Parts: sequence; C-alpha cells; structure tokens
Amino acid sequence: MPMFQGSSLLPSKSLAMEATDLGTHRGFSSLNFDDIERQAPKGPPFTKRPESSNIKCHAFSRDLPLRHTLRDYFLSEIDTTWSDLPLIGCGYVSGLIDALSYNAWGNFSNMHTGNTIFIALGVSGKPDSQPMLWAKALVAVVVFLLGNVFFVYGSRYLGPLRRFTLIVSFAIQTSLLVGAALLVQERVVSPRLDHRTPIDWLQVLAISLIAFQAAGQIVASRFLAFSEIPTVVLTVLVCDLFIDTELYRRPWSSNPKRNRRLGALLSHFLGAMTAGGMAKETGLASGLWLAIALKACITIGWFLWRRKGWDGSHMLGSAQ
Repeated sequence: MPMFQGSSLLPSKSLAMEATDLGTHRGFSSLNFDDIERQAPKGPPFTKRPESSNIKCHAFSRDLPLRHTLRDYFLSEIDTTWSDLPLIGCGYVSGLIDALSYNAWGNFSNMHTGNTIFIALGVSGKPDSQPMLWAKALVAVVVFLLGNVFFVYGSRYLGPLRRFTLIVSFAIQTSLLVGAALLVQERVVSPRLDHRTPIDWLQVLAISLIAFQAAGQIVASRFLAFSEIPTVVLTVLVCDLFIDTELYRRPWSSNPKRNRRLGALLSHFLGAMTAGGMAKETGLASGLWLAIALKACITIGWFLWRRKGWDGSHMLGSAQ
C-alpha cells in the first residue's frame, strides 16, 4: 500500500517539475517578468536622451533645420493677393522719375513711347532746340529693351514668383537708382540741360541706369499677372479703363481690375505732380532719393510678404 501510494505520487511530482523546467527553459516564469523587461532592447541613447549626446552634434542638429527653413522661406512662392499695391507704388515712382527726367534732361527715362517719338523726329533733324535728342532717346530705349531681356530671363531662371527672385529684382532696381542719384548729387551729372552742348554723355549714363531699372518693374507686373498695371505707360491703361463695360459697377469691390487701373493712373499723376514741386523747391537729386526710398520699401516688403498657401495652421499646431 505504501508502495502504491508512493508510485501514485511520483508521476504528479514529475509533471510539476517538468512544467517548472519547461517554463524556466523558455524564460516565461511569472517570477522573471522584471528581468525580461530589463533585458528588452532599448532605442539608441541619442534618441531617448538628447542630453547625453555630443554638444557639437546637438548644435549642428539645431542649425541645420534653421538653414533649411530659411532656404525654404526664400525659395517659396509669394501669395499674389494684394501684390498689386507695390505695383501701384511703382507707378508713382515712374511718374516721379519721368517728370524729373524730362524737366532736367529733356527726355524720358521710363516711358518710352515719348522716346520713340523723339527718335522719329531725329530723322528730320528735329526738334531744332535739341538736334541730338534722338541719340539720348535711342540709348534709353535700347537699354530698356536690354533690361527687359535681363529681368525676364533672370526671373524665369530663378522662378518668377519666388520671394528671392522679387527681392533680388527690386534690390537691383533700387541700386541702379542709387547710382543715378549719386551721380547727380555729386555733380558728376548736371541736373539741367545745357543747350550749348549737343549731347551730354554723362546725362545719358544716368538716363540709362534709370531706364534699365524701369524694365524690372514692368516685368514684375507681368509675372504677377497684373497686366492692367503696366507701371510705366498710361495710354493703354486709360483705354482699357474706359472700354470696361463694368466701369460704373457697384460696389467697388466687384470690379478689382477697374480699381487697379484707377489706382495706377492716380499714382502716376501724383508722382508727376510731386516731381514738379520737388524740381522747383529741392531739385533733381532729392526727387531721385524719394524714388529710392519707395523702391527700398517695396524690396523690404517682399521679405515680409505672405507665402503662397500659408494659413497659419502650422503655428497653431506648434503652439499646442
């Protein structure tokens, strides 16, 4: 009987031992869960504990996104909403500069319709008071055409609506105006026409600088898709204004093209009026510096202009 009882206990004991041995062999014993957790693989220390990473690597990881962000910011396209306002400002600058140029040097620097007429008059030796006026007008027109080629192909190469492209374009325009203003202010170029001299080539140099920069603003108006604001000419603008079948439509916001044309016309006229007052009171150089200040403000404005597709939602997400 004891032997029977002993034999009946042996199998049950061996089964328990086998179960324990099996659990120990596979590492799933309930007593070893903490050990298993400690032995679990962990991520690299630089992803879990950035404070333990090398200082130089940490600094570089902060600078790299900054450089990428700036690059992305300047290469992004701008939102063209309200970008007609800088072009209307360019119309004011054109009126200011053309009135100053004609009053001081006898020909235009921005509006080349008049210069084309002067070239045609030169075929017959007219006008009598300025027999070489055609030469100055011809240089201005040729330089304006070269400026168009430069700004058109340069803008296409860089991306016409990119922030960087507009900043560079208007910075070049501003710099050329600075050069012309310095020539006048330092008396290298005479601020008045000398009828005893058939042609003053230094005046032609100043006119050329202004004519070249004028191409930049009309090219910008085309790439920004505001053909109703040519910025350098009024004849077509006035015709388009009165041919508009919705010229008298109300409210004013219902016809934005009409509003832009009116704004460009008035700004051009006000610029010319300002030039007349400045030519009488302060002189040519001060009028050019005013034009420079306005072009510089437009250039700075492109730095701050809203980017295309930006709605501020990413800022809300980062704040949360």
